[in-house]
Amino acid sequence: MKDLAKVLEERIEELKGNPIREVNSNFVDVFLKSFKLGGDLKTLVEKYLSLKPQIPLIWLSLSECTGCTESFLRNEIPGVENLLLDFIRLDYHDVLMADSGFYAKKDLKDSMARGGYFLVIEGGVCDGFGENYATFGPEANSAKDELLELAKRAEAIFGVGTCAAFGGVQAAHPNPSCAKGMGEFLRDKSHYMLIPGCPPSDMNIVLNLMYVFIFGMMPELDASYRPLWAYGKSVHDSCERKAKFESGDFVQSFDDDKNKEGYCLYKVGCKGPYAFNNCAKMKFNSKTSWPIQAGHGCIACSEANFWDEFGVYEEPLKKGLRHFSKPSELGEVKKLAMDIEQFYKDLGDGIGVFLDSRESRVIVNREDILQTSFESNAGLILEALSKKSKLTARLVENYQREFGALYDACMSDKESKISTNIADVLKIVHELLSLDEERNPHLRAVNEAHSFEFKHISDMDFSAKIIDDKIVIDVNKGLRLPLCYRLGGLEYDGIAYGVLATLCRALKSGIDQYKREKNLDFKGVVLGGDLAQNALVQKWML
Repeated sequence: MKDLAKVLEERIEELKGNPIREVNSNFVDVFLKSFKLGGDLKTLVEKYLSLKPQIPLIWLSLSECTGCTESFLRNEIPGVENLLLDFIRLDYHDVLMADSGFYAKKDLKDSMARGGYFLVIEGGVCDGFGENYATFGPEANSAKDELLELAKRAEAIFGVGTCAAFGGVQAAHPNPSCAKGMGEFLRDKSHYMLIPGCPPSDMNIVLNLMYVFIFGMMPELDASYRPLWAYGKSVHDSCERKAKFESGDFVQSFDDDKNKEGYCLYKVGCKGPYAFNNCAKMKFNSKTSWPIQAGHGCIACSEANFWDEFGVYEEPLKKGLRHFSKPSELGEVKKLAMDIEQFYKDLGDGIGVFLDSRESRVIVNREDILQTSFESNAGLILEALSKKSKLTARLVENYQREFGALYDACMSDKESKISTNIADVLKIVHELLSLDEERNPHLRAVNEAHSFEFKHISDMDFSAKIIDDKIVIDVNKGLRLPLCYRLGGLEYDGIAYGVLATLCRALKSGIDQYKREKNLDFKGVVLGGDLAQNALVQKWML
């Protein structure tokens, strides 16, 4: 990360002699707080904003509903009028500009000729049927051609809203116009950012525009080109109803009085655990409220393909409710070593993960560096949760009331079973979710995970650390979560999918940390064990 103070000092030096304008100090406070930059930069940011000339902005409306423009217009900090008068010179926006027809097209061409503008795209880019959808002006340019031409001379490109980012509702099945997110047409993404949402909050739009305006660079982005400060946490993690999820207290229907008491909405379809956005913090309509506060679950509108991939919006991720998205391709399953002796032969001097219902290891230089220890008796886990806190005690109480037979079966065995096999977490899940007696419950859980259709991970909060040259995997904190998700209506397959994915993610994280700490350089990993014969495990680990 560059030294932002130094960046500002250099940029201020270049602007010496410019006319000085008054700056909204409250906005600067909000800006710095949102990006967690600290108050030390305030004087420099205010000085820079007082000198910086307006940046020209072209806002191109493609296949959309104008909801993102409406969100932008409702900005109150610093206020859309301050933005347009002080910082942004709105050269083209077909909804807001006075000109139309040939005059509007001339404005656009003049701006393109000057270059150095911010380009905002609102709406999906149609790419179908001879590009006859969403044409522009008397030349009838296609949306794709208009985008590509404008992108050539843009200083920064912003995809505002889920339609611009990922295609949105236009890209939903059957997608007759072949609508896509704008990133599918742009090769150079070095000055490119997506701000998804349907619509995104006004503050997410404004603050990201202003970050690039002030520092001349993008903030840190995630793998989908979304700014991490706004999209780095799940909606679930920031939700005011999260404590009710943790205690297993769920709204059962939308006319349930418990909705007003802040019970969790997961059981009536909230997709908060699978969506990444800062809605709970930024809210909408001058921070009045946001969907979950108003009593409806998150529909994951800031995620790619959300119209098709999340099933019915008012049901949890159950079998039979999946919409039109295709199952992800898992590829061909590789036959791997089933026993530890063959595994060592295949491994040679590389790094290996042996994931097996009998024992699990991570091997580096012929030495097992994996370490874990946890209680694998489901009954004792329930007993420990009932004594840990009021929240977990309430969770166990709800589990007992809802799934009495399962609870009784778990509590019938009180013999402690301390496990050092990380894969035994799959056995625990089976015992908490099914009364079926299985010869190998580990494989049953893996097979259930394989059959899950939605391919969205219900995180189980497993973690990895390096302690005394060992990869230490901690699953104890996450053992409450299968109960939470089950009480919320998620079925065995979905919970098993989340457990297996989170387990593989923890192993990968531990291996990455170990590589960095030991300055090791190996390109791949050798897998083995009965659980590693599964396509999901192979996809996630290899």
